[in-house]
Amino acid sequence: MYTVVPRLLHAIDDLTNWYIRFNRKRLKGVAGLGLEDNKDALNTLFEVLFTLVRALAPFMPFLTDHIYGLIKQYLPDEILATFPDSRSVHFLQIPAVREALFDDDIQRRVSAMQKVIELGRKARDKRTIALKVPVFTLVVIADPQTLAGVESLKTYVEEELNVRNVILTTEEEKYNIVLEAKPDWPTLGKKLKKDAQKVRKALPNLKQDQLRTFLKEKTISIDGIELGEEDLNIVRSLGQDSSKAADGVDWEAAFTKDAIVLMDCASHPELANEGLARDLCNRVQKLRKRANLVPTDDVRMEYKVVANPDEIDVAEVIKSQEMLFVSALRGGLDPVKEDVAGDSLIFEEQQEVQNLTILLRLAKL
Repeated sequence: MYTVVPRLLHAIDDLTNWYIRFNRKRLKGVAGLGLEDNKDALNTLFEVLFTLVRALAPFMPFLTDHIYGLIKQYLPDEILATFPDSRSVHFLQIPAVREALFDDDIQRRVSAMQKVIELGRKARDKRTIALKVPVFTLVVIADPQTLAGVESLKTYVEEELNVRNVILTTEEEKYNIVLEAKPDWPTLGKKLKKDAQKVRKALPNLKQDQLRTFLKEKTISIDGIELGEEDLNIVRSLGQDSSKAADGVDWEAAFTKDAIVLMDCASHPELANEGLARDLCNRVQKLRKRANLVPTDDVRMEYKVVANPDEIDVAEVIKSQEMLFVSALRGGLDPVKEDVAGDSLIFEEQQEVQNLTILLRLAKL
């Protein structure tokens, strides 16, 4: 039981924070991939929910039975007929493992994508850059297999990290990634005894090409002493002269043992309009939620600039990012043309968006 629960919790995290989060447009039918793709996404989600409630039933008896009651009405009769008693989730058999659904290649590719996205989030957090602020370039440095997995799912990386250009490479030296050997001195000291001092003195003098050769060959000779991969841990860092490059790039790095992400955190004027547009979309979406609207509710969405100390051309920003608003809000954001009175007004609120004071309004069509 103690080994099963963590794996079930991991499955829930994969479902909510990865599958649903990354397939919202497909689930809503607005991804532009057709009705069949929309059905496939929904059917996959439904099957996973039905499987999870049965697997989680012994650990979460009341919640799973409630969820089962909600989805039971949509289960085909031929499925329900396979169970002797389908009144409660606790009368159903725990689902059997379906080996045919496992795909090692897909799992590797998704795992590579997840790793890169998590590193990208760390890089943003280090600089406190909000996710709605677009960045220009993300460099992923890893082995060819990892890069192939990221390449196949690159659109998800671009969308989740809000980045315009993803560069995939194996060339650490090109981006001045510096290697450093970090031994476990208590363990190595017991193994080498008096020779440990020789290694301690020689380690700082190791050259980068020696350390890179060690990564490939898993062995190195230091002052006549042979060391293997169990003796030295190689850590990576960004060279001190590389964080701010001469071409205006400002790198922030995040590392794991087998992957490196460099994010360009420099301010690019050409991305400023998109950042403001995403911020406005986010505010309108929150306004819709407070007005108890569902995504399929069509309403008129309007704005009015109240204060604009930086003299931003808000109308031009919204016009240039029209497709972003249509995709996110299922409609455009239009300037207020006249006062809305009576039952036509649904909700309005004055908000501070970056350095703007703006009135956002929802009204009936």
